[in-house]
Amino acid sequence: MRRALLPWIVCVTCSVVSVATVLQGQQTPAIAHVLEVKGAWRVDGNATPVAAGQGLIAGAKIGCASNAPGDAITIVRDEDMTRTHVACDGSPSNPCRIPIVIQDVASASSSASSQLKGIVQAAISVLLSKPPAIGSHYALTMTRGLVTVEESEAVVALDPDQGVVLPPAPEKIPAGRYTISVSRSGQPSTLTSMTGVLAPDSAWRPLQWGPPGLYEVSILYPNQEQVTHLILLVVPAAQYQAKREAFDEMKARTATWSGSNARSDEHLFLRAFLLSESDPQ
Repeated sequence: MRRALLPWIVCVTCSVVSVATVLQGQQTPAIAHVLEVKGAWRVDGNATPVAAGQGLIAGAKIGCASNAPGDAITIVRDEDMTRTHVACDGSPSNPCRIPIVIQDVASASSSASSQLKGIVQAAISVLLSKPPAIGSHYALTMTRGLVTVEESEAVVALDPDQGVVLPPAPEKIPAGRYTISVSRSGQPSTLTSMTGVLAPDSAWRPLQWGPPGLYEVSILYPNQEQVTHLILLVVPAAQYQAKREAFDEMKARTATWSGSNARSDEHLFLRAFLLSESDPQ
């Protein structure tokens, strides 16, 4: 009796599972995932367009059916986080004319590579549900050029007595008092505002905070103009080192991405990663 292949890849750090794709009667695990997509891109001529968070198996061919200027797709390989970004430009050499083929590159198996693979799959797969923290990213990218709002992501420890210290502010923000709008991710009814004090050394004074979890934070000038949008994973002090180290590793890898849309893709991945690391609410 032929043994059935396992349809899911088990994550090392959690029970989140990755997307499997059916091929020739067998269930084949994904080796790459769609991070972002604009326009109608299809796998092997399938009528259903691919979506952000969708897994891709080895040998899959992804083509752009709409093929219009502005259409684009970003694909991240699970085992090493290498990034492929293709954007349509309408020129005679339009790269969208050539299908993207997911190559099955053999790699040495190790606990480290398996752990990275599980982390990447868990992170990008959350995009399938279109969580609010990701919606805010898209809203900022659509308005970019009209306003200057920096995106940022961070992990901070919750001090039972002092609360939370926000990560250092961007250099362009002068010392002073700011409005800090805070809400738990996906729970707009929890929105609260407080005054934040930024010292001359770009360090924030501690802020009283709620329970651990994932938060969306907007920092506004006194005139209420937004300057920064932050996705903040607030964790108990005992969990901080491990969570911060995991986040720093992901940030170091995404920082190596280059080319068109690289920084936007970086913010999108890091937000998805923090979502996957946060406790279910």
